Amino acid sequence: MKSFSSGSGGAPDATGLPLTPPIDNPPKQDLDQAKLLKENSERYQAIVDTAVDAIIVIDRFGTIQSFNRAAETIFGYQAAEVLSRNIKFLMPEAVQAKHDGYLTAYRDTGERKIIGIGREVVGLRKDKSLVTLELSIAEWSDVDGQQCFTGIMRDTTQRNLQARRLQEATEVAQQARIEAESANHAKTEFLAVMSHEIRTPLTSISGFIDLLARTGELSGQQRRYIDLVKTANAALLTIVNDILDFSKVEAGQMDLECRPFSLLVLARDALAIVRPGAAAKGLALEFTVDRGVHDWVVGDHARLRQVLLNLLNNAVKFTDTGTISFDVRMQTSADGRERLRFSIADTGIGISSEQQHRLFKKFSQADSSVSRRHGGTGLGLAICKRLVELMDGEIHIESDVDRGSTVWFTSYMPPVSEPISEPPAECPPEDPAKRKARILVVDDIDTNREIMEAYLGDNGYSVGTASSGAEAISMLQNEHFDLVLMDIQMPLMDGVTATRVIRALPNSVKDIPIVAMTGNVLPQQVRTFLDAGMNDHVGKPIERTKLYNSVRRWLPRSEKHDVSLAFHSPHFDGTKYDEFVRMLGVARVERTATKFLDQLTKAFKSTPDETRREAHDLINCAGLLGFHSLVEACQAICVTTAHDAARQRDVLEEARRVQSLARQTLATQILPKLRGFSRRPDGTRQFRGR
Repeated sequence: MKSFSSGSGGAPDATGLPLTPPIDNPPKQDLDQAKLLKENSERYQAIVDTAVDAIIVIDRFGTIQSFNRAAETIFGYQAAEVLSRNIKFLMPEAVQAKHDGYLTAYRDTGERKIIGIGREVVGLRKDKSLVTLELSIAEWSDVDGQQCFTGIMRDTTQRNLQARRLQEATEVAQQARIEAESANHAKTEFLAVMSHEIRTPLTSISGFIDLLARTGELSGQQRRYIDLVKTANAALLTIVNDILDFSKVEAGQMDLECRPFSLLVLARDALAIVRPGAAAKGLALEFTVDRGVHDWVVGDHARLRQVLLNLLNNAVKFTDTGTISFDVRMQTSADGRERLRFSIADTGIGISSEQQHRLFKKFSQADSSVSRRHGGTGLGLAICKRLVELMDGEIHIESDVDRGSTVWFTSYMPPVSEPISEPPAECPPEDPAKRKARILVVDDIDTNREIMEAYLGDNGYSVGTASSGAEAISMLQNEHFDLVLMDIQMPLMDGVTATRVIRALPNSVKDIPIVAMTGNVLPQQVRTFLDAGMNDHVGKPIERTKLYNSVRRWLPRSEKHDVSLAFHSPHFDGTKYDEFVRMLGVARVERTATKFLDQLTKAFKSTPDETRREAHDLINCAGLLGFHSLVEACQAICVTTAHDAARQRDVLEEARRVQSLARQTLATQILPKLRGFSRRPDGTRQFRGR
């Protein structure tokens, strides 16, 4: 029997055959294992060679063991040039000396600098140029248990370049934004100065023309001249107001207020205003209203009137013969909601389709010849467009040259029931002899003081005057006044500074009502006046009606009772409440508020359909009492469909929140103050306390 040495085969079993085959004839299992290892090695090598990132393997001493094709591309070396060399030659000279120290410290202490962490480093190419790399390092052991490291590197040069370019672009954009904001601030300042400088002489023109028109001994020709000056003055004021309105639009400060109003009354009033101009040109005015249009709606009646008057006046301006037709109807929009559709058609000069796109842009008109013939700023339609968009609508024009134009716009204004109230009794004019209030007029311009003395004197007030803030303060400390009308831009001491000084005085003078009286009428300017302690604002040129309303609002009441609420909040407008009280009287408002509180307490507790009906019924009274947030919440309930359950839930939650706030205001402030009046035996009211 043949024997096998351990070097040539396995030990024999009982049969004399070796237990393991000899080495020169390995079993199939070992062959398969070797094949698998070879395939895995080739697969690994293929992956490494085709990787887009550089992959370099080094041993524990930093000697390069593997260098893939991407590494060749990044560093400019062939693999044969770098294998068995220390990797530090691929590093800048300043880093090379530290590399061996890193490896030694890691072997001795385990302290990591880069291994397993990753960071951005700088590499040295064959041509001695530098390359920025994103490096991550993994540690592993080979089959002999020897420590090895694999570094994976990505060239970030291009990425860093793009990042720098992006940073530079961001800095340029930031600088452009700063410059744009600076330019916008400069524009706002220019508008403020221009507004004040134009309104100051307009105040004198308007005031003295008004006073002159009230004198008795004027010939027909003189009155005609006065009317012509009034017309020119009104045109100039319209231009100034257009510019200011547009500045509000651009600043995002154009807000709408929602309150119930009669749509048909507003439309007829607008027609009445333009009718004289149309009659002078022999134009016919036609007005039609679709049966589906509700009379009473909720919206901003002042801004709607502004849009209608602008379009109607344009129709009159650009029509020499024929008819102007004004039509109002309901229209169902693409979103399924019903909107009001207003259209104004004329038989005027028309405009070509090529020029129509310019009409709603700022400072733009059809062409220069029209501008010379008809005048204007070119802002009217741009403002109309923004107002219509704020009303959740759109505006368009349809026109042909010499065949007239039709401008139409839509607006979302939900219908409401007509307010149920008795017409307020007419208040007879107060007897000037009984009106003893004394008013201090502060203005550095003599003519303005003269006009205000005449206006206030005509209405029975006693007037004192001062030409500066310092003089006003001195007079207030030595004489009794009930109200101050304060100009803003004055020498020595301006109106804002004077107001702050007055509010800091130790005596009761500090509480005197102060009304700003100035040509500074931009929203941010008015806010400055109010923040300084002023109570109200009247813009120049002064209009008698607005002046008298403001004076009456802030003078002490001749009666000893006052049920006004001198506060505002995000959900309550005390000014609207005060107007409602003045219109209906205390007794009626008390009954209305009591009934409204009862309705409000029972609301929003039933089915969606019932909740919508309750919301609809609450809108009118909520608006009249000043609960504007509640009006908005009720409107949202009315337009939310059952198909959008999530939206319906959110809307109802918001409605219940403002419902709670409104109930609290009614129960703790409005009704207690209204009920502070008790009925005397003679039927008069007596106030028990404030």
